[in-house]
Amino acid sequence: MHLKRTGLLLASMLLSITGCAGGADDGQPSGSLEAQEAAASQCVKRFDGITSCALGQARLDAVEDGLAVSKLATQKDGVSSGFAQAVKWEQRVAMSLGARGGYQLAARDGDQVVSTLKVTPGREANTVTMAPAFTGSPGGSAYQMNIYQGGVLQGTSHQPAGMVIVFTNWRDFIRWAELNHHFLNNFDVDGLSTGSAETSVGACVWRVDAEKSTFTVEIDGKSITGDSVEFIETIADGAYPYRHFTGIDTRAIASQYTIRSESITEPKGAK
Repeated sequence: MHLKRTGLLLASMLLSITGCAGGADDGQPSGSLEAQEAAASQCVKRFDGITSCALGQARLDAVEDGLAVSKLATQKDGVSSGFAQAVKWEQRVAMSLGARGGYQLAARDGDQVVSTLKVTPGREANTVTMAPAFTGSPGGSAYQMNIYQGGVLQGTSHQPAGMVIVFTNWRDFIRWAELNHHFLNNFDVDGLSTGSAETSVGACVWRVDAEKSTFTVEIDGKSITGDSVEFIETIADGAYPYRHFTGIDTRAIASQYTIRSESITEPKGAK
């Protein structure tokens, strides 16, 4: 498999954090700054139960097919999706990144970032790299990767913390990509993932579905074709289970980024 280590695991956040949500962080790194920035920025309510706020120099415009996010010129620009509490978040997005573009999703509970997913075009044509980072273990959690096609599991691999996955044959990704993003935790929601049966209680899960394309990735020396990838955190022994999260922050460099739909699932019993 085309894999490589990454040093960008948000090391400052991974010290003395237990479970997916972790504890309070006295340093309050990126999460606190993002929350403050969003609070002072342009905010709109385009999707039920979600307040969308511009980050950096980004601009938000409600359009017929969703929410257009423009002026995404630097890694500080983007949109913050805030809500009361959720155990599952879903977003459909259409984007044009270009060869030098890319984006990162950060899930947070209050001002504490609990997990990130970085997605960038690869160095070679039609390649995409994805770097999930989880905080359930000191130094970052290992994770399980599942590949699906048409909802059917095609292959599974187990990866250590810090491993970056390279996908190939993902045609036209930099020109135009239509994706479904998912973030969730396996605590009190049934059917959280596309089909994985064994997920640690409290584990964070990222999933990316390609709407109109497929990709290939190597697992155990075999090339696997899929249209959906799932990253499931492996919770360390003794970690406190994660119960909910309150926001997803998206930072992107893109010429076009339109959120077509966005929704959350609240914890059971939430009002």
